[in-house]
Amino acid sequence: MTILQSLKLRGAEVEYVLCDGLYTDCDQFWGVVAPRPDNACTTCQLQVVNLVHQMGMDFHWLGRYLQTDEGREAKRWADALADDELLTATYGEWDVAEWVRASVQSHFRANEIDVSRPPVAKVMRSYLYSGVVACFALDRLLEEQAPDVFLLFNGRQSSTRVALELARARGIRVIVHERGMRNEQLLLIENESCISLEPFRQMWRDWGEVPLTAPELERIVSFMLGREHGQDLAWDQFTASTQPLDDVRAKLGLRADRPVWALFTSSDDETAGEADWSSPFTSQREWIARTIEYVRANPQLDLVIRVHPNTGSKRSTGANRKQLEEMRSLRDNLPANVRLIDPEEEISSYSLMDIAAVGLVWVSTVGLEMACKGKAIVLAAGNYVHGTSFVTSIADPDRYEDTLAPLLDLAPDAVSATTRRLALRFAYGLFFRVGIDFPLVRMTTPRDSELAYHSLEALEPGRDAALDRCARILLEGEPTCAPPTAAERTRGTEVEDEFLADFGKRRRVALAFADELIADIALLEAWANAFDGRDDITLLIHTAEAETERLIDAVTAADLDRADGPDLVAMQADAATLASVDAIFSRVVRDGLGAFAPRYDDGSLHELAGAR
Repeated sequence: MTILQSLKLRGAEVEYVLCDGLYTDCDQFWGVVAPRPDNACTTCQLQVVNLVHQMGMDFHWLGRYLQTDEGREAKRWADALADDELLTATYGEWDVAEWVRASVQSHFRANEIDVSRPPVAKVMRSYLYSGVVACFALDRLLEEQAPDVFLLFNGRQSSTRVALELARARGIRVIVHERGMRNEQLLLIENESCISLEPFRQMWRDWGEVPLTAPELERIVSFMLGREHGQDLAWDQFTASTQPLDDVRAKLGLRADRPVWALFTSSDDETAGEADWSSPFTSQREWIARTIEYVRANPQLDLVIRVHPNTGSKRSTGANRKQLEEMRSLRDNLPANVRLIDPEEEISSYSLMDIAAVGLVWVSTVGLEMACKGKAIVLAAGNYVHGTSFVTSIADPDRYEDTLAPLLDLAPDAVSATTRRLALRFAYGLFFRVGIDFPLVRMTTPRDSELAYHSLEALEPGRDAALDRCARILLEGEPTCAPPTAAERTRGTEVEDEFLADFGKRRRVALAFADELIADIALLEAWANAFDGRDDITLLIHTAEAETERLIDAVTAADLDRADGPDLVAMQADAATLASVDAIFSRVVRDGLGAFAPRYDDGSLHELAGAR
């Protein structure tokens, strides 16, 4: 309504049409989330009338375009269908069953609609009746009004899908709106439903080769870090915030020196049956089973299967019961090197991303988020980043194991600067270029909102950049995602190069001993002469608590506390920390450390310093 009011202020003729209780089922109420009450339509109409009155919006009901006998005809048609016809039912040229399919899947949170079950057949028949009613009314509306542009919500579910299909069939330009990828952000999509991946593919075609600027890098890195803690989300937070990696490893029985692959399942009932999100595998479970068998044959690595929390947990929106049972049944025959995390377990998916060297992903945004960390990604289904050069997209399931084979050589902490560079570019486009920040409507919760303006003057041209952009998209045909300018296309990579300069380089660790450094300051002076802050090496000083103050004095005396000084860490090193040490910096051989080699004294530090 905010957008439509602004269009009227720009001279457009606007017709706002609302439903007046025409449907026996619609997407305001889904059985597994919020079952439909008897007074659903009356309550909905009352709420809508109050809202449009408060916003001073003119409207009329969709029912004015429905003839009296058409409701009876829709019921006759739907009731006459045999159960085995429900999933393919058409009315003339209208592919009604296909257009309402997504709503029925969401109603039950099921990937497949089993009409052999009477309760499912009843709901499917109800949606088919409602779909034909929508066809009758919306087809007549489009014929009589003949709009230049059709502003439509969602475009995926029941009557909104009907509206999208009928408008496209008449050659009417449709702009679909939905919530964006961030809080208080709007997504506008041209001639596609809200679930289409085409806007993101187009964004990547336009922007994939354009380097990010320093402010853009800072913005996207900060945003991605915030997502790990539930900040700036457009919807509910389904996973716990990040947790200490050692705690997660201990809970799952993982070792830091063994490569870990993380497989992230998806609660994909919203995308099931959608071509953009399809997979070459017959099902998600088949893909998981194939992966388990591959890992069974490669005991040198560990696999963690993270069942998506939205499949069914205290954080989820309802539950996909069948999928949940399928995932839990995987426990029955897991090899020793495979762990399965139940949706209810409060283990952060982001901590798993940090632990894993490889991410195996279905349709989740995890694919992009993990790639932004520089990790190797294999996609088994349609995804925002499917087909991009910084992930591996499975096209032929018969070659799946061959595709995984090279990843066996990756170290446990393997990362790629190239992967991170491109993934951050995509992420910036996904979260900041495609969507339109829309502060005029404040999201108080993921499901509720309030106006952030107090008069129509705030919607006049030039008063709000986001609203001006929406108006240009609707009235002037501006692209929903603006392509780069000539100047942006000529950007160099220097800023990205500097940002990524040290990414992926493993820091070497040399072990020293506080008591020896305190007694022999010449060792610290030698280290200060050999290294500074530019070097990828850390001096780990094994320090008893009683030695701390004297060590600080020695470090200061050796000028190692300067701003550009080398990296020093003082701690009481445990066995796990000692296992990561590359070298010993000492004049003596100590009991229990004979396995570490080579040893360096102040006369041979050039061997460690050679990297600079």
